[in-house]
Amino acid sequence: MKTILENTEELDEFAARFARMQAAVWKVNDENGWWDKRRVMKSLLNEGGHHYEPHLAIELLGLASTEISEAIEAARKHHRDDWGDATTKDTMVRECAGTVLRLMDLCEYFGLPLGEAIIAEVRANQGRGHKHGGKAA
Repeated sequence: MKTILENTEELDEFAARFARMQAAVWKVNDENGWWDKRRVMKSLLNEGGHHYEPHLAIELLGLASTEISEAIEAARKHHRDDWGDATTKDTMVRECAGTVLRLMDLCEYFGLPLGEAIIAEVRANQGRGHKHGGKAA
C-alpha cells in the first residue's frame, strides 16, 4: 500500500482542497473587514509610486509570528493534556491553527499555492536524510 506521499492522486486532492480552504479563509477575513484598510493603504502607496506588497507581506508574516508567540504562551500556561483541545480558545493547537490561517490568508492574497509548497517541502525533506546531513536543529 502506498503512503500518501507516494500517491500522486491523494497529493493532488490535498493540494486542491487546501487551495479551496485557503480561498475560503481569505474570503472570511475579507468579509470581516480585515482587508479594507489594506486596500486603502495599497491604493495610497501605489499612487505615490511606492510598492506596498513588501510592507504588506511583512505585516502579515508578523501576524503569523504573533500566533506562534501565543502558541508558546499556551504551552507555558496550560497542562500538556490540554494542548490539543481544539474547542477551547487560546490552547496550543488553536494558536497553531491561527498561525496556519494567517499564512493561508497571506498566500491567498499574493496568489501563492501554499498547499503545493507544503507537498514540495515534505518531499524535499524526505530526500535530505537524517537530520539533513547533521544539522543541530
